[in-house]
Amino acid sequence: MKLLAEITGKSLGLDVGSEKFDSPYKLRKSARVILINSEGKMATQHLQTYDYHKLPGGGIEEGEEVIDALKREVLEEVGCDCEIMQEIGVTIQYMNKYNLIHISYCYAAQVVGEIGLPKLEEGEIEEGQVTMWLEPNQALEIMKSESPKKFEGHFILKREISFLEEYLKLIPN
Repeated sequence: MKLLAEITGKSLGLDVGSEKFDSPYKLRKSARVILINSEGKMATQHLQTYDYHKLPGGGIEEGEEVIDALKREVLEEVGCDCEIMQEIGVTIQYMNKYNLIHISYCYAAQVVGEIGLPKLEEGEIEEGQVTMWLEPNQALEIMKSESPKKFEGHFILKREISFLEEYLKLIPN
């Protein structure tokens, strides 16, 4: 899978220092999706509490395959099944504040069947997470204009923008 971005606090203009080579980093892996419905709109998760949008997806559990995690997260966050159409790419985030390396894998997928109700986790409910269906170009412009009220949101937005820009290069106009 193509590496689209390596994201650091420094690359985002955040004053967080450089990588610490004398202390271990934890590893987190996640699956993200550009999920398209029958109208050609894509799902975004609007985190109302922190005022930014992100793609559906989440952490890959120990022993879980990336695609299985992605489908599980789509069912939980959006309330539907999906069919993977293509790989988009991967990003690596170095979050020194948390001694964390976060690798995210992104795919494009199509909604399959009916869209039901999501089953959000407590933290997602506290973030005010709601699914919004937007044109891909519109979602990209919104994300580029946002300034999250949460430290992690800056990393998330850069990741999502990288995925959306690559997706828009890959799809026919």
